[in-house]
Amino acid sequence: AGSVKDRPALSMIQQAEASGRLATGDTLIEATSGNTGIALAMAAAIKGYKIKLIMPENMSQERRDAMAAYGAELISVPAGAMEMARDLAQEMQADGQGVVLDQFGNLDNPLAHYSGTGPEIWEQTGGRVTHFVSSMGTTGTIMGTSRYLKGMNPDIQIVGLQPKEGASIPGIRRWPKEYLPGIFDDKRVDRVMDISQEEAEETMRAMARVEGIFAGVSSGGAISAALRLSREVENATIVAIVCDRGDRYLSTGVFSKPESPLPTNTQNFELAVQRLMGLPELYVLFTSDNDPKTGKPWCPDCERVNGVVERLVASKTNATLLVCHVGDRPSWKDARHPFRTNPELRLTGIPTLMRWSRT
Repeated sequence: AGSVKDRPALSMIQQAEASGRLATGDTLIEATSGNTGIALAMAAAIKGYKIKLIMPENMSQERRDAMAAYGAELISVPAGAMEMARDLAQEMQADGQGVVLDQFGNLDNPLAHYSGTGPEIWEQTGGRVTHFVSSMGTTGTIMGTSRYLKGMNPDIQIVGLQPKEGASIPGIRRWPKEYLPGIFDDKRVDRVMDISQEEAEETMRAMARVEGIFAGVSSGGAISAALRLSREVENATIVAIVCDRGDRYLSTGVFSKPESPLPTNTQNFELAVQRLMGLPELYVLFTSDNDPKTGKPWCPDCERVNGVVERLVASKTNATLLVCHVGDRPSWKDARHPFRTNPELRLTGIPTLMRWSRT
C-alpha cells in the first residue's frame, strides 16, 4: 500500500490467523492516523476480512479515499483525538463488533521490523550503520529495528522523533503517559529529538525538489533530524526511515504553501538553507535580532530595510526569503561571530541581502 506500515499490518494479520484469533468471516477494527489503516484495509481485502477503521477527522482526504477504495468502513473522531479512537476501538471489540489487532500493543507490529527492516539495514550498510533515525507513532518501527540493530552492535545509536508541543505531524505523536504504546520500551531509544511542524514540512518539500523523493510530512521530520545529527558527528553512517508517499497529503496544501519570509538564526542557519535548497529563487537577509525592550531591531538600518526587502522579494515570482537573525549587538560585534569568520560568507555588516545558490 506504500508505507512503512505495510509490513506490520501483514505481520499482525498473519500472526493472528496462526494463533486462531482471526477466522474466516471476522471483522477487523483498528484506530489509525492513516497508514496502518490503509495497509490493513489492503491486506483485509486480499484475505477476505471486513474492516472498520477509526481515525481523526483531520487526516487527509487521500488517506480516507485509499481506505474506502479497499472496502473499509470509516468512523471519524474529532481532529487530533487518537486517544479517543483507541478507546472507541476497544469499546467496539468489547461489544462484539470485531477483533482489534491493536497496533499500539501488539508485539507482532515490531516483529515485522525485527525480522525485516533491521536485517535489511544491517546488510545494505555492510554493518557500518552507526545511527538509526525514526519517527515515533505506534513506535513499532523503532522498537523492532532497534532490537535487531542493538543485537548486532550495541553501540548503534537509536534516535526517535516526536513533534514539538503544538505541532500536528501525521503519523507521529507526543503521547500522554497513560497512552504510551504498550510495545514501547524507552530503553531501546538512546535519544529523542523534537521536530517542529515547519522543519518537517520544509524538509519534506526540499526532498521532492532536490532529491526527487516525494514523501510525507513525518518523512521530512526524519530526514531533517538526520541532517541535524550529521552536523554533530563524524565518520557516521546515518539511516533514516521515509515513512510514506507525498501524494497522500496533496489535498492538505503542504506542498504548495507560501514559504516566505522564513525566520532562522545563527545556530540553525545551515540546516535552514539545506531545507530550502532547490527553490527557484532563494534570498537570504542577514539582520539583527529585536531588542527585547523595544521589540524592534537593535540595528536602525535593519529596521529601515527589513520591510523593504520583504516587499521586494514578495514581488518576485517564485522567490523565497529566508530571514537570518545574527544575534544581539554584543554577539554581532564580536570578531569571532561565525558569520564573520565563515569563509563562504565573511559578513562585514548588516543588513545584508544575498541571493543563494545550491553551489
